[in-house]
Amino acid sequence: FFVWLNMAAEGGTDALPSQEPQLRPVDITPSGGWDTFYHWLCCVCVVTFDLELGQALETVLPADYALSDAEKANICYLAFPDSNSGCMGDTQYHFRIRSSGTGMGGTGVRHTRDHYGAPAVLLPDSGHYYGFVYFRQSKDADIKRGYFQKSVVLVSRLPYINLFTYLVQKIAPEYFSSGLPSLEAACYNMNQWPHPHPGEILQLPLLGFIVQPPLPPSL
Repeated sequence: FFVWLNMAAEGGTDALPSQEPQLRPVDITPSGGWDTFYHWLCCVCVVTFDLELGQALETVLPADYALSDAEKANICYLAFPDSNSGCMGDTQYHFRIRSSGTGMGGTGVRHTRDHYGAPAVLLPDSGHYYGFVYFRQSKDADIKRGYFQKSVVLVSRLPYINLFTYLVQKIAPEYFSSGLPSLEAACYNMNQWPHPHPGEILQLPLLGFIVQPPLPPSL
């Protein structure tokens, strides 16, 4: 269902008690703000394993997206597979959690006009977040625990399962090989995308490629 052109687990759980993770400050706000990005995603999260905190939120882009403490705890908890002892390599899945805070992203009620005519099951869900996870685990003798364990999670209120599963499959490996600048570049790219409209086939630039996803048809 997607064309990639070269140009150059549902989870809802209650909040888990945890210490407040120390987020890596990242401020890459473009001069015009993130309004267009928010038509698609709420934020991109990087979750890592910390020896003292366990699964901890390392980075959130955009940095000022207002996740509640409960939402952060749930995203961290669900960003790793239930049993990852045998999950060597890369693992993908998605989850859904209840939204306990107000948030500030545009994939909620604020931009429902984008989706007039879409089937009800594909409208933005202001009561939940959808998380699209790309988890990587590999042996690493330089890490005290002996393993590299980290996830990239795309967080949206849009239930576009095929689209976001495909996007995280492209974004996360680039992050693991090139680091944070590749996530920043992906966010900048998405901030230039047109707004989603039911039934349209768009050409969306992402990390030097073009994605052509068919959006859900209108009724």
